Amino acid sequence: MMETPIGLDSIISTFGSVDDPNFERENIVSVEFPHPLTYKTPYRLVEVKRGRCHKLMASLFQEALTKVHEAGFDTCFRPYGGIYARRAQRGTRSFPSTHSWGIAIDGDSETEIDPDAYKLGSNVRMPDEVVRIFTDLGFFYGGDFKHRRDPMHYQFAKGY
Repeated sequence: MMETPIGLDSIISTFGSVDDPNFERENIVSVEFPHPLTYKTPYRLVEVKRGRCHKLMASLFQEALTKVHEAGFDTCFRPYGGIYARRAQRGTRSFPSTHSWGIAIDGDSETEIDPDAYKLGSNVRMPDEVVRIFTDLGFFYGGDFKHRRDPMHYQFAKGY
């Protein structure tokens, strides 16, 4: 199993620099989900069977989502918030989000049961079994961030 990078230098060493103009073309791949997920557009929910992530992460995302599905926790990722997105961390302009490397996934906070279930900054946590599935695979849970918690977020990096 791949070792989880710790800190920005380790992320760049493992996955490459997002400032490289060829980063996306050389590293981001389409991955088939083990079961359909939904993604919220501004107009409706759409079923998605594939996502985009770093090529080194494809099998880990498939394994994690398979285990979440087998454990009966699909609703934590219905709708899901995506994996690869070239952007800064929320609330900053200078630090790339781990989504920029395609090494993070978000559940979504908008469910029919509780529209604020896993809202950024809240202390609400995803079910322990879901957190354990991801952390056992080397992901860090955003609900355990020391500062602004992000309980819908899992990233394959620590200390960043």
